[in-house]
Amino acid sequence: MQEKLIFYYSAMKGGKTTRIFQKIHDLEENGQNVLLIKPMIDSKGNDEIINRQKERRKVDILLKPGERLLSEQNIKKIWYCNHILLDEAQFLEKEQIEELWEINKKINIPITCFGLKNNFQGNLFEGSATLISLADEIIELDSNSLCLCGAPAKFNARVINGNYTMDGDEVEIDGNSKDISYIPLCGKCYFNKVYSKKKCLKK
Repeated sequence: MQEKLIFYYSAMKGGKTTRIFQKIHDLEENGQNVLLIKPMIDSKGNDEIINRQKERRKVDILLKPGERLLSEQNIKKIWYCNHILLDEAQFLEKEQIEELWEINKKINIPITCFGLKNNFQGNLFEGSATLISLADEIIELDSNSLCLCGAPAKFNARVINGNYTMDGDEVEIDGNSKDISYIPLCGKCYFNKVYSKKKCLKK
């Protein structure tokens, strides 16, 4: 049986990391050797993943920008695992996602990725866009990520000093600066609070 490359996504605060802990528990309970990966650019928790319940787990590979998953050091870890789990998949580069795809198809290791689909400007992250192109299954999580209006959240809005913005670098990790935070919004609220204001400024 050909194992799958699967991408689960949701808006922020959608419980993605908690799902990873549940997946790890289920796999290890059944004797599976799990390899946990996250990109170094996600500086929360340093070399650990942490959910909102304060569960913690050290990652097996903290992937640097430009680092190859198929390097000799990493492939030794990959070769002996039964399942690869990836947190914050949106932050990976196109080439790194392509290497995951190659690992899945050549070595037949199941790979489950979790991440955001869109950045704060409403555009696809590079890693997410590549996963959407290559993954065998793309699944939106039934999550508890709700907009301020109570509707299911689909977008991730950036707030600086209390104001919504579409300006700035694509990656600014919340918590690293007291001035920056992110709020999950539904499509209508994102359009009204963020996108429409940007369009008005251009007129």
